[in-house]
Amino acid sequence: MSDSSLDVSKALFRSLTEAPRLIDDLPEARAFDSLSLIAPEAPDPLNLQQKLGHLYEDALAVMLDATPRYDALASGIQIQQAAGRTLGELDFLVKDRRTDQLIHLELAVKFYLAVETECDPLLPGPDTRDNYYRKLQKMRTHQLLLTKKYRDRLPDAYNNQEIVPQHLVHGCIFNHVNARKPAEAEFLNPHGRRGKWLHAEDCADYFGKYPSLEIIPKPLWPVPLEILEGMELETWKVEETIVRCVMVRAGAERVPYFIAPNGYPISRRA
Repeated sequence: MSDSSLDVSKALFRSLTEAPRLIDDLPEARAFDSLSLIAPEAPDPLNLQQKLGHLYEDALAVMLDATPRYDALASGIQIQQAAGRTLGELDFLVKDRRTDQLIHLELAVKFYLAVETECDPLLPGPDTRDNYYRKLQKMRTHQLLLTKKYRDRLPDAYNNQEIVPQHLVHGCIFNHVNARKPAEAEFLNPHGRRGKWLHAEDCADYFGKYPSLEIIPKPLWPVPLEILEGMELETWKVEETIVRCVMVRAGAERVPYFIAPNGYPISRRA
């Protein structure tokens, strides 16, 4: 990828406001209004040499600081027992100046490949230790309830105030290229990003012998293709052997593809 880290950073900032949410409102917490965020006018490049989740948190922190509506009070707040065991972590504690409301904001960026079954689809991630249903359950039964369950363990400045949980989950669902219908699951945004996936051994048959495929590097996975337009990417060759999922841009197609190792989803890691 020839574009600078600043270009990648700016693309991530745009994705935070322009990309549709992956998960809609939940009974435990509504989705955060990402359209209210404002990108910084002259940002410093983000550190791209870190895990994608941490990179996206850094991008959101910059956006919150640049948005007059919000005061970013704290991030990464550890909630611990007296013995020192960590019970959970608050991604962000934010004050909405417009409503004078304290918000516990949980952020995530997730990608799932739909595997059809006779019943509900399986929705594993590129790393199959992750899946949509496990993430949803963790959010609903633990992460979004932290300030309610452990109010007395919050920092003194906040443990006597009402805190409203909200979430912002971006990402994409990838349907198999031969899927009978798009994957559906509870609380998925029906207007969220969708892509396609296939195994590496099927690429030549599906795309042709000399396809135009370009690798979307992991820092840019959250970014819709229309934002990536004009950005130069490294070419991916069909004959390459892969051991983990590779996201690609396929010519003029309007959706991204995941090329999965042969045998996926058995014991594959991102």
